[in-house]
Formats: sequence, structure tokens, C-alpha cells
Amino acid sequence: MAQPLITLLKSVNEKITELSTIQKQLYARIEELEEENAGLRQELQDNKALLAKATTDIEFLTMSYRLAESPDSIISTRRRIARLIRTIDNCISMLKEE
Repeated sequence: MAQPLITLLKSVNEKITELSTIQKQLYARIEELEEENAGLRQELQDNKALLAKATTDIEFLTMSYRLAESPDSIISTRRRIARLIRTIDNCISMLKEE
């Protein structure tokens, strides 16, 4: 009678050990996936920022082509817009200092 009980306890102990190992593996996998998820979220955020910048660039280029009739006037228009933007940025920085 005692022998089957010992065998049964050994079997239960083996299954507990096996489940414990599986649990550790699963927790390690969860940690890996969470790190990967965080990396992918950061990459997505970076790509969204790049997309926003590209969209802004497209808008500026489209506007510059609408404002100018020839390639020379496009270049001068771009320079003028760049100067205006720098002037506005300087004004904003001066206002922040006060």
C-alpha cells in the first residue's frame, strides 16, 4: 500500500517540476515579448514623427511650386520662406526669454 503512494507522490512531484519549468519558460517568453513590444512601440513613434515631417515637407514643396512659375523663382521663394521661418523662430525665442 505504501509503495503505490510513494510512486504517486513521485509522479506528482515530477509533474510539479515539469509545470514549474514550463511556467519559468513562459514568464521568460512574456518578458521577451514585452521588451519587443516596447521596442516596436518606440519604432512606431519614430516612424510617425518621420511621417509627420515628410508630410510637412510635402506641404511646403507643394506650396512653393504653387507660388512660383519658374525653377529660379522656386529657389528664391524657398529661400524667402526659410528666412521668414527663421525670423519667426527668433521672435519666438526672444519672447520666451522675456
